[in-house]
This record gives sequence, structure tokens and C-alpha cells, in this order.
Amino acid sequence: MTLTGEIAKVRGGVAAVVLVLSACSDGAGPQVGLRLAQADLGYGRGALDHAVAEFLAPASSVPAAGGGIGLPGGGGGAGGGGGGSSARANIDYRAITGREAALGVDFRQPLAKGWHLQGSVRLGQGQTAYVMPAGTLQVPLGAVSVIIGEDVTLKARNRFIEAEALALRQFETPLPGMVAVGAGGGVRGTDSRLQVRTATLFPIQIDSRHRQVQPYGVVQVQYAPPRLPAHLFVEGRVYGRRSAGVRAGLDVALP
Repeated sequence: MTLTGEIAKVRGGVAAVVLVLSACSDGAGPQVGLRLAQADLGYGRGALDHAVAEFLAPASSVPAAGGGIGLPGGGGGAGGGGGGSSARANIDYRAITGREAALGVDFRQPLAKGWHLQGSVRLGQGQTAYVMPAGTLQVPLGAVSVIIGEDVTLKARNRFIEAEALALRQFETPLPGMVAVGAGGGVRGTDSRLQVRTATLFPIQIDSRHRQVQPYGVVQVQYAPPRLPAHLFVEGRVYGRRSAGVRAGLDVALP
């Protein structure tokens, strides 16, 4: 998919959320807000595949997002069969540290009693860092594979736009404030810059840019303290079969 096609796809998803929720708005109007959260790592696998493939193969051989790392003359992608040699990295995504911030517009529409529909459009940026322990990156060199026997540092910066819609059910609890639980989905377009560095024994230096558009499903729990224009959230996101994660954050309504 070309960059123009990716941009059109994201804009289409954003426009759909805005039009639907604006049409059925309850009259309160849109609310501008700020989101501070742990990094969403859904883009990570595709960006890493792309970066390593750029390092190992000509640009024409670099696979599309999420397609694995396939080298010329080899079969299969990362982690797949087919008899060809491919780069593999055992990454513990739970150990990656990162954060992101976004400005967004939220739309809210009451449904049945205790239920409401929440739609959001956000624009933001984030950064992450991760050190792969020695021995977790395997790189093909000709007919053999070399296991990198030193730490490999990954750093990533990303910019993103996303559109999301959730159906939420509010619950009364013994705690002050309100708890809401819901599920829905969205689409996220990411422009990421991934840097890979090793030390001196087996020098690797990769600086890769990658763009991808990903639909996702989400389950979210919100807690809104009384008399505060903010709520805490914990959510799980699933990007197809290859990527999923849980994170927490804070949404603050701006005056």
C-alpha cells in the first residue's frame, strides 16, 4: 500500500467516527482532551521487521508491515517455516518502557439506561526504549546465522493518528466516583522511527522509518473520581493475531 493509500485509509476511519457521532450527538458538543498513557506497542513488530529487513536486504525486498522478515532466495518470514534463513528476535514486549501523549476530541452519545457510546479522534506522539539481552537476536549471514552475543538497544519515536469508538456501561460501586466498562474498536496510523544499536563486538546500526495503518479491537475499564474533569483507564488492545498488549493512562478534559 502506498503512503497516499495509507493516509486515505486513516482519514476515512477518522471521518466515519466524526460523522456518525456528530449526527447523533446529545447536544453537549465535542470535548477536547489530553491523554497521557503508557506506549501502545501495536506498531512495534511491523516496524522491527521492516528495520531489520532494510539492514539485510535491498529496499525492493522489504516486506509490508507485519509480514515478517523474508530474505531474497529464502522462504517464510520471522518465526515461520519454509527452509529459508531469517532474522529472529525474542522480544519480551512486557519489558519495553515507553510513554505517549495525545490531543483528542471526544464525542458522547447516550444509549440505553447506563449505556453510552464514546467516540474519539486523537493525534499524538510517543517514545519507547528496550534493551535486548545478549543472545536474543539472530541474524542470517549467507548460509549461516549469527547470534548476537551482546546487548542490542532499541529506541523508537512515533507519531500517530487514531479514531476509536467504544460502547460503555456505567456501574455504581462503593468507591466514590464512577466506573465504566466497555469494548469497541478503531484504526491507528503510525509513522515510526526505529533505531537499533549494538556495542563494538558485532556492530549494527539501523535507523529506519516505517508507516503503517492498523485496525484494532479494545476492551477498557474507566474510573472517574468525583468532581474532577478526568478519568483513569486500563485497556487491552489487539492488533490482529500478532500483537496485543495492556496499558494504563489518564484522560483529562481541557476547559
